[in-house]
Amino acid sequence: MLGPEILARTLSRPTSRGKGPRLWQYHSRSDNHSKAACWAILFDLLHECSVFREQAAKGKLGFAVNHVMIGKLNKTLDLVVCAVPPTRSGRVRRSFIDLVEVYGIQITPAEQAILATFPPMLEERSDDVSEVLIALEAKACMTEHGKAIPRLFAEILATGYLAKLAAPRSITVSYTVVNAAQEFITTSGSTPTRQHNQPRDAQAVVEMLGTAIPTAASFPSFGYDAIGVTVVDCRNDGSAVTLLSEAPSPGVNRYYHYDRMMRTICAEFRSRFSNL
Repeated sequence: MLGPEILARTLSRPTSRGKGPRLWQYHSRSDNHSKAACWAILFDLLHECSVFREQAAKGKLGFAVNHVMIGKLNKTLDLVVCAVPPTRSGRVRRSFIDLVEVYGIQITPAEQAILATFPPMLEERSDDVSEVLIALEAKACMTEHGKAIPRLFAEILATGYLAKLAAPRSITVSYTVVNAAQEFITTSGSTPTRQHNQPRDAQAVVEMLGTAIPTAASFPSFGYDAIGVTVVDCRNDGSAVTLLSEAPSPGVNRYYHYDRMMRTICAEFRSRFSNL
């Protein structure tokens, strides 16, 4: 799987985020990090999941980032994959490949060669009415881990429930990036540099995500079909963002390891939507 490496490389490049002239790798008021995460996940789905790639090649799949899922209570999802209706309008749409430049995705020549083999996959427009097949919520916990845990849990729980209400057949996915850096440069506040107690702080968040977030196997009406966690070292000071493969990052034997999340999404997609 190449997604986490693409994400870390993209986050390593400071860009304009929020107000002011300073460039940031992560800004709490920007969604650049979640856009990069969603793009990377879609890249891996097209690369690793043959049935997904085949359906995309037939023109049956569309995608959208920051898509409003319509239901009893509308909810904006970070990423959705939709079934393209035969009557969809032919208006100009951005493609998955177009977003490399739009989102500033940092890919290597080898990844660019892989990207060139993908079938065209077009973006859903806000006024399209399509069935949601995959509903993904992307979160990040970069600092103040203890304070973030209740908010993360509540937001992830609510999103999974609302997604199941709006699209009962959809594959619901929770993906979270957790920061394990010893210190972090904040974008606001009286103390610009925050010290973390690592690996304890990051481990507490990872354990919550792996044990407290309900799964569909136990709670079919609102549990997630797939849960994934990526742990990074991001100081937000311009230094490279790196991936952690050891604890507190979940081991490959954990169901919420990134690779297992992707395999689960692919397996569920094959089971539910191989005959769109």
